[in-house]
Amino acid sequence: MFVKTRQYSYFALKSDTVSAVDITARLLMEPDEVLVLGSRSPEHVIPRCHAWKVVRRSEESVDEQIQYLVDRLDPIRAELISLCATDDISAVMQVVRYFHDPEGAGTQHHSRPMGWHLPSSVLDFLVATRAGLDVDEYDLGYD
Repeated sequence: MFVKTRQYSYFALKSDTVSAVDITARLLMEPDEVLVLGSRSPEHVIPRCHAWKVVRRSEESVDEQIQYLVDRLDPIRAELISLCATDDISAVMQVVRYFHDPEGAGTQHHSRPMGWHLPSSVLDFLVATRAGLDVDEYDLGYD
């Protein structure tokens, strides 16, 4: 038995007051994606915050995706820690997984493990940046 899974991970800095442009200027690193507060719906304020994101979309396991992100962010670790020490910016390591996705990875011959593990070095990074770990999982299977 195998489950086709599509998944991605990202590290985001979010703020109600500090824009992604300002975060980029402070970190001296370009994000992969940004959100601008209220840009989709000013009336309903959607998105609800500014966001600066570094994203990993791949067929790797979740732990490999997260390790890639931490390694990529390591050169600006001190700046991230400083920026996240304020109450104006919050950090999150986000994991999104879609199980039984027809476009997902996994075959009878190559099945990705469902579980994943974070080493202490990644946990240290999350603690240092005051980042939460948010995992969203969706079952797209139709029984």
